[in-house]
Amino acid sequence: MSILASGFAKSCMDFLGQAPQPPSTESVQAAMNVLYDVGAIEKTGTGDIMQQSEHLTPLGFHLAKLPVDVKLGKMLIFGALFRCIDPILTIAASLSSKSPFAAFVHDAAVAKAKQKVFADPDSDFMTYCNVWDAYETSTIASRRFCQENYLNHIALREIGDARRQFLDLLCGIGFLDRNAVMGNGSRIDPELLKSCHFNRHAKKTEVVHAVICAGLYPNVLHLKQSPSMNYTMWHKEERIYFHGASVNAAKKRFLSSENWVLFHEKFGTPNRTSVSTTAFVHPFALLLFGGSVFVKHTERTVIVDNWMSIGMSAQTGVILRELRKKVEIFLQRMIKCADNSEIEQLDSSMIDGIIKILSS
Repeated sequence: MSILASGFAKSCMDFLGQAPQPPSTESVQAAMNVLYDVGAIEKTGTGDIMQQSEHLTPLGFHLAKLPVDVKLGKMLIFGALFRCIDPILTIAASLSSKSPFAAFVHDAAVAKAKQKVFADPDSDFMTYCNVWDAYETSTIASRRFCQENYLNHIALREIGDARRQFLDLLCGIGFLDRNAVMGNGSRIDPELLKSCHFNRHAKKTEVVHAVICAGLYPNVLHLKQSPSMNYTMWHKEERIYFHGASVNAAKKRFLSSENWVLFHEKFGTPNRTSVSTTAFVHPFALLLFGGSVFVKHTERTVIVDNWMSIGMSAQTGVILRELRKKVEIFLQRMIKCADNSEIEQLDSSMIDGIIKILSS
């Protein structure tokens, strides 16, 4: 992204190939694929890969300004856009830090019981938020709080530092108003952040999970449940299992709405592939923030990314597909904003409309 943002070249592959010790074609292509998946770049041209050129999308323009992992960067930007910034700051910080759950060999049973208090029944991402909120609002000294609850004190300090860094970066590129989240001080005001208009949808977990999906896509699985309540989980043709560390690993039954699973990490062994840090995501989020969308009008089905089949009316599919274009236009207009005071004037009704769809 830095190459494209700086205008050094129109082809990253061609530019990096001129380095004294150029990276392998496979390495560059793997990095480019991540940027394509995130929606940060688009390629033009046909034929051999060396003849293709790339350019930043409106989202890529903003991501190029954030010195963070692009998936977390996208999550943060969408968290600001869809007004759920506090939980997204916590989740992004937790995913970039060590786990707040410490391992205790001698008191494993007690530690597990203490840590289970923070667990969300369906989402590892919201579990991180529960841990941070308890840690931040506790009147007990932080180190003592962690000792009593078998939590990793160093990890929680890292999460706090990352939250402040991410918030400062978002203010720096114009997605947040510094005065709205920090007041007159130079540090985050927790109460001000939670009550500000950038956080007014923080309690709507469907919206929070949709924003996480926007950042982590294509990390999505299809959960299939038989009438006998046995279930299997798939990513395209690959069977996947819940890792034992996920809150969803112990579940035996799933609601009819819990067909699509969002995950952060995948672990491979000779016998199986597992995922940890999981949650369920509404199919509307896949249409809004996922890959290509193909509407099968007569079959009342929408195909996302050539493999995810979602049953819905053709009209609904078309509307959601058009809303995706509106988000791109929104980001494009933000590039031209002189300061963040203009953001509230930009298509707020469109953002509110998407919020209503995701939380209905």
